[in-house]
Amino acid sequence: MRERLPAAAVQNIKQKNNHAFTIEWSDGLVGDYRLSDLQKCCPCANCTDETTGKRLVDEKSIKHDVKAIRIVSVGRYALRVQFTSGCSTGIYDFDMLYKMARG
Repeated sequence: MRERLPAAAVQNIKQKNNHAFTIEWSDGLVGDYRLSDLQKCCPCANCTDETTGKRLVDEKSIKHDVKAIRIVSVGRYALRVQFTSGCSTGIYDFDMLYKMARG
């Protein structure tokens, strides 16, 4: 399987505060990522039906002040976030994160 890479490479990842982080991309784009927004689009099997793509978690149940216990790299293509809410298996590929930063 071929690795999917975004249009630009990750240059730096910085914690912005307890509820957000920033990714600086090689093309100069800077993306701010609020953890509650990331959890609202979590692709894990507990949050999204793998067959239909339907959200299994009500967005209203995700607290605005959710934090990350840990954010780890998954190879060279993604991040995995362990949220204080208990969700911990969603993999956010850099392609998705780059598109989010572009709006």
